[in-house]
Amino acid sequence: MEFVDPVSILSFLALFLGILMVVGGLYARRGGRLRHREGAAVLAGFAALLGLLALGAGFVGILRG
Repeated sequence: MEFVDPVSILSFLALFLGILMVVGGLYARRGGRLRHREGAAVLAGFAALLGLLALGAGFVGILRG
């Protein structure tokens, strides 16, 4: 049985969760459905931003691992 690098597993997990967060955050903001719910629109944008950060961390982890 070979050794599995936990950094690579966490990097792929960060990539997967980052993609989900970006898609979910941008999907919630599309079409102006959150027009009268400014707090929800801000949270959706923040989720998309955190998703981008997770994607970046996942790419860095894969490149360094």
